[in-house]
Amino acid sequence: MSAGLHPPANRAPGRRERRKQEVRERILAVARELFAKQGFEATTVDEIARVADVVPATFFNHFQSKQALLGLMAGEVFETLHSMTAQHLEGPGTSVAKLRRFVVSISESIASSRGVARDVFLEFLKSDATPDEPHPYLERVIGPFVAVIAEGQSRGEFRTDRTAAFLAQMAVGMLNSVITSWLADRDYPVETGLADAAEFAIETLQMRPAKVGDA
Repeated sequence: MSAGLHPPANRAPGRRERRKQEVRERILAVARELFAKQGFEATTVDEIARVADVVPATFFNHFQSKQALLGLMAGEVFETLHSMTAQHLEGPGTSVAKLRRFVVSISESIASSRGVARDVFLEFLKSDATPDEPHPYLERVIGPFVAVIAEGQSRGEFRTDRTAAFLAQMAVGMLNSVITSWLADRDYPVETGLADAAEFAIETLQMRPAKVGDA
């Protein structure tokens, strides 16, 4: 067969494909804005379509439902969390500074889009969840936490009477309990809770084991 009969391996998208992608991205951008402004439940498909300047049928050509948009955003949350973990827990500085930067970054991210962040996080937690396994987002965080705590132990920043894996599990559990409280009650002060939990976790990590005979 002549080589000329084969389509180019990396053919650039045509005008129709580009137009379709532009419409999809516009719908998603409008949905993000409306969800953040007035919440997921209060936003309708008709409203998203109207603001995006498309008919509802066009919306459904790109997304199966409004819930599908939330699921897509949940996937983005997963990748953002992974990026934050790499940026702050694997960056320069002391182990204590890394942990504080990580928590501040999460708090700022929640605060910047509080209107939809909780809905997205709830959807995110529903995805890939199984009764007998920890959620993938915890597994993504635990590894870097173990590494940064082990590093802190080697530098004399953190206690060494427990393994880094155990201390990481406890520290992440403290932070996750704040997220869980927020998911149960949308008015829970999650930003303050994360800051307080982080400081308590750091104090626990720095606590020296009691000597024999201490009262």
